[in-house]
Amino acid sequence: MTGRLRLALVAGLATALTSSSLLPLVDAGGWIAQGLGAILLVALVGEGARRIRVPRPIVGLTQLAALVPYLLLVCVPDASGPVPTPSSIDAFVDLLRVGGQDIREFTTPAPASPGIVAILLLVMGGMAVLVDMIAVTYAQAAPAGLPLLALYSVPAALSRSGLGWAIFLIAALAYVLLLLAEGRERLLRWGRPLIPPVPPGYPPLRQYRPPARGGGRIGLTALAVAVAVPALIPLSANRLIDKNDNGPRSHRLTTINPVVKLSDELNRAENVELMRYRTNAATPGSIYLRISSLDRFDGRSWQPSERQLNDVPRDFPKPAGLDSGVRTTEVTTRIEANDGYRQGSLPMPYPASQVQVKGNWRFEPEGRLLLGDNKQDTRGLGWTVTSLDVEPTPAQLKAAPPPPPSLAPYVSLPLPGDMVNRIRQQALRIGGNGTPYDRARNLEEWFARSNQFRYDTKVPQGNGASALENFLEQKVGYCEQFSSAMAVMARTLGIPARVAVGFIPGTLQTDLTYKVSSHDAHAWPELYFSGAGWIRFEPTPSRGNSPSYAQQDVAPVAPSTSPGSAGELPTKQPQTAPSAAPSASASTAPVTAGGSSDGPRLSGRALLIGSGIALIVLLAAAPMLTRGRIRGRRLAALTRNVAADGAGTEPGDRAGPVLGGWAEVLDTARDLGHPAPGAETPRQAAERLSRVLSDQPEAADGDAANPESAAVLAAREALPRIALATERLLYAQVPPTREPGLGEDVKAVRKGLLARAGRGRRLRATLLPPSLRRWGRPSLAERRYTFVERIRPRRRRGGGPGPTAKPADIG
Repeated sequence: MTGRLRLALVAGLATALTSSSLLPLVDAGGWIAQGLGAILLVALVGEGARRIRVPRPIVGLTQLAALVPYLLLVCVPDASGPVPTPSSIDAFVDLLRVGGQDIREFTTPAPASPGIVAILLLVMGGMAVLVDMIAVTYAQAAPAGLPLLALYSVPAALSRSGLGWAIFLIAALAYVLLLLAEGRERLLRWGRPLIPPVPPGYPPLRQYRPPARGGGRIGLTALAVAVAVPALIPLSANRLIDKNDNGPRSHRLTTINPVVKLSDELNRAENVELMRYRTNAATPGSIYLRISSLDRFDGRSWQPSERQLNDVPRDFPKPAGLDSGVRTTEVTTRIEANDGYRQGSLPMPYPASQVQVKGNWRFEPEGRLLLGDNKQDTRGLGWTVTSLDVEPTPAQLKAAPPPPPSLAPYVSLPLPGDMVNRIRQQALRIGGNGTPYDRARNLEEWFARSNQFRYDTKVPQGNGASALENFLEQKVGYCEQFSSAMAVMARTLGIPARVAVGFIPGTLQTDLTYKVSSHDAHAWPELYFSGAGWIRFEPTPSRGNSPSYAQQDVAPVAPSTSPGSAGELPTKQPQTAPSAAPSASASTAPVTAGGSSDGPRLSGRALLIGSGIALIVLLAAAPMLTRGRIRGRRLAALTRNVAADGAGTEPGDRAGPVLGGWAEVLDTARDLGHPAPGAETPRQAAERLSRVLSDQPEAADGDAANPESAAVLAAREALPRIALATERLLYAQVPPTREPGLGEDVKAVRKGLLARAGRGRRLRATLLPPSLRRWGRPSLAERRYTFVERIRPRRRRGGGPGPTAKPADIG
């Protein structure tokens, strides 16, 4: 194992050890092994790129290019394949967006949801690329501690109780190991120390200890002090977030956004029992246990608004918008949660008026929710809820006055105007020209009972604008898409709407209790009507039940598949007033696939195609750029350090430039297909290259006028001088202090060799220089050349004025 490979593996190990700071934030799971796989992939790809002498900036791009397909295959296996596609890129971006929402809603330790796992893997892989670039590619291990520090500091700030001394010790030890590995690799470049034998009678020499050992002792000592001092000196303000028991009650909640978990729960192979309840409701099938209210739609997803939390009141305030003229029945429900059901929001029927529960809970008035405080959850808990069964009549809902201005946020849609207009036109065709209640009923009927939609939990997660239009076009989804689509369409009609998440009534047992399982997870829309308040609708087919007020006098919605039917999205048209009835031309407009959802698709496709083209161009140009960079560095060193007058030049300073110039001559010969055995002396190599230049002698009459002949002649004259300078540097007792014009000689030899080569060889030497494929061993051509030269006597070929004809020119 080479020293650089060892350093790359240690850099990956340091990233993996520092990533242990993420463990207290998220429940353990398979993401740990997946993250280690990403780190190992980055280390191996980086080492492979460095071995073929890829330019240093391109090494990091190559690692990222390998990391992206790995993340897609791990995080979105259903949408991804061996090669990234626009759909897989969009699916991964949507997963990251959902993960960001999940992070805002969870507190530590959060469950390992797919979105959070995607973010964790992206962070670990990205940090591995950054650490590898700094510590290995650019050989600067000390600055590599900055990304490692960031990887440790962010989880330390997010954890209320801190990460503990063990994780700090692991992270700090990772950095010390990285420094030791880099120091060892630097020492190995100088070789091993030579210790002379001790004559008899003399005391033994003190054992040599590399400086890296001393650095390791210093690092370990500092690490021990950093761990011991905080333990011996108690500090009360050593965290970014400090708990104050005398201050106001904490507002950090263990609430989750259940939309993130809906798909996982519904697709879980085992239907796990979560809780049971017993109720005195006249119609127990109407008991929906509600755990979240998502009232804010930002065009990408539904989220709960951030609201002030209060202490749990004895009697909840009167539900907003509910008048005394609407019939209500008081219902009592006793709920018992299983020990394995961990939920930070208390499942309750809506609207609850009183709750008897133990533990630390806070009351959110707008959604009428109880949210756990200080990691309070439902595990093994029992509670009793008194709620109201609201039963408005269709006549009351038809006569409902307009909603108050305070509900304006519940009708806002931060979407492009043309998209809102298209969805509004479709909602108008489906809902008709009746009252808002009539339109809401027709929307529910179209989704749930028109036989145009199909319930399927295997579709990708998402309820944003693009997913909404795709759902309305494909007509396949599960409760997340159905509830989101109806809520958005209701908002376009001016009806306040939000999305509730919880559980459908469950299964009746022989003991007259209802069992609620993981497959009963559900989402449904809630619409506001003055006088009745927020009431439930059920647009998802074959799930739950429709409330009684939505089952009477429903206008039939005939299924249709013809263009322009109510089940299709209209084409983009100028915006019209919401109350305007759709025209005949609008009702027969052709369908567009996805509407403006093509925007994200095109951007994702453009990003993927552009990245692929850029990567292909970089990979194709990498050998040429690398070879040009090596040649430029060698010639610049000759120009800089081998001055014509030799002023200020030390003999030791000339070794690199002179040998670099000779190496450039040999590499140019290799690139053009001429073998350059490593066992040759400079004199032998110069003789052989002179014969190459003399293979096809030019006519004497044309030498002065032919640029090619002039270049060949200049190369034959420059070769002996370069070889002589190299031999003097290698063999002379006192090397000369100046070698004027050596850089120009190297350029002349290169120009002459190129002039002798054909167009195909020159093109190959430029695009795919063979000299870059040398990994410290001779090529096949060089081994063949050496073998032939050994088994047959060397025959001099005369004809040229090179070193063979005039050996005195060299020595």
